[in-house]
Amino acid sequence: MPRRLFLALILLVAAPMVLLGWMSANAIKASQVAAKENLATLLSSQLYDADRRIVQLFDGYALRLNEQLDESPSVFEALRRMRREVPIVRQGIVVDPSGTMVFPRPSDSVGIDATEVAAALPGMVDARPLPNVNSDSQSSVGKVASRTTFTESAWQQWYMADGAQVVYWRTRDDGSTVGVLLERSRWIADLIAALPDHRGRLMAPPPLRPTEGGSKVELAELAATPIGSLTLVDEAKRLVYRWGEVDEFSLPPLVTSPLSPPLASWQFRLHVDQSLIPSSSAFPTYLSSAGIALLLLSVGFYVLTSVQRQVSEAKSRVNFAGQVSHELRTPLTNIRLYTELAESDLKRITNSDASESLARRLEVIDHESRRLQRLVSGVLEMIRPSGKPLGVRREPTDIGELIGGIAEQFTPSFKAAGLTLQTVCRCRDQVSVDGDVVEMVLVNLLSNVEKYVPRGGQCVIECDLLDDASASTRTLRVVVSDDGPGIAKAHQEKIFRPFQRVDDSIHAPSGTGIGLTIARRAAVRHGGALVLSSEPCLGGATFTLTLPIGD
Repeated sequence: MPRRLFLALILLVAAPMVLLGWMSANAIKASQVAAKENLATLLSSQLYDADRRIVQLFDGYALRLNEQLDESPSVFEALRRMRREVPIVRQGIVVDPSGTMVFPRPSDSVGIDATEVAAALPGMVDARPLPNVNSDSQSSVGKVASRTTFTESAWQQWYMADGAQVVYWRTRDDGSTVGVLLERSRWIADLIAALPDHRGRLMAPPPLRPTEGGSKVELAELAATPIGSLTLVDEAKRLVYRWGEVDEFSLPPLVTSPLSPPLASWQFRLHVDQSLIPSSSAFPTYLSSAGIALLLLSVGFYVLTSVQRQVSEAKSRVNFAGQVSHELRTPLTNIRLYTELAESDLKRITNSDASESLARRLEVIDHESRRLQRLVSGVLEMIRPSGKPLGVRREPTDIGELIGGIAEQFTPSFKAAGLTLQTVCRCRDQVSVDGDVVEMVLVNLLSNVEKYVPRGGQCVIECDLLDDASASTRTLRVVVSDDGPGIAKAHQEKIFRPFQRVDDSIHAPSGTGIGLTIARRAAVRHGGALVLSSEPCLGGATFTLTLPIGD
């Protein structure tokens, strides 16, 4: 098989297979993502339950802090007492209605921890939730905490050196606000105590309804099956607490969910065993793709071999035609040779009726042999592979005598068809051309004039030389014009194609449609051209043959 056909076959198979593989990979990936999302939705109740416990913890803090603040008529005394007696309280804050912090005073800040808190209080106060304001909400990280609006109380998250801090803010009747900074280590310990024990096991939630064919025992076993573990990480993604199956903590999380305020920067991570995550194997896809590729390869190979076989058969037929044409040339040459010898012998015989009759018959034989020789030359011109060089036999030729001889051959047939043929040759010198090429072109053109020009028409053959001063070369130009029906512009290129005819009706003159193709190929082989002029000289068709002249 030729290399180009083999590469075309590989491309024909590879292109759809690459597209199919890409689509299959996307489909597998999409199915895996959908399966994980479905499993995450099914297990989301575990995250909701843990988050609800943390919300309840901070709701309990708010209730206890409100009770402590309401026990004393002086808010300053209440905050000092809470700092001494309530372990969850780290620092109390009071801000007047104008936004100025009035507590703690500098005398209340004692120790390294108090100094750190005092340094963070101005920014904390500036970013506190605003009471009784229905405006925008702002959020930021670092020195600016979430900024919200509230009527009675709200939580604030702030960041200090030891991590995220939680501040409880409450508005008073006089418009001032009271804040309580919680002790981070204490509320983390309470948070861990509120979550399930680390020996606890996450169980799969029972289905909403029994599946078809599933018994109550099977559903109970499914609900009692451990499904994974949960981890709690802080704002820096550091592990705070975990519970469930210990072996699954190292697995990548299936679901990551933020906690509810005031710990919105913390996260729950749900880990499940990889065996529970639905997965799609790509092996069936690869197997089916390989089958499709094999099928395409087989079909393509069969088509290409069939085409190659047909091309080989066509080449065999062409070679056979070429061999037969070459074989026909030898007897044709002998027929013409002996015909000429017989005519020469007749000239020495005394004139009589028998000699005249024999001379006419020999003339017919010579005419028909020339016609058959031209036909063989045309066949050889047609079956010659395109692009294959063929030597041109240039010889000093008298163009006027050559064209006159060709016109003399057609004179009897033109006279019988009621046509006139005129030759005008302005080339008096001998030129170096291949006379067979000139004869082949003119014979085909004059044959078409004989077929298509109606009775009473005329044909003119003009010949001259063109000098090109810039290239220092000369060109032989032969123009064949007639006053027939001509050729429409839409068919002016079509007529030079093999087996293309303007009129294929049953009333059209007989022909194969290869005459002009043979003529043009012969002109190109000689380095020249044969064109149909768009401006005819006599109103019909005008063909111009140009051939370069050798030294």
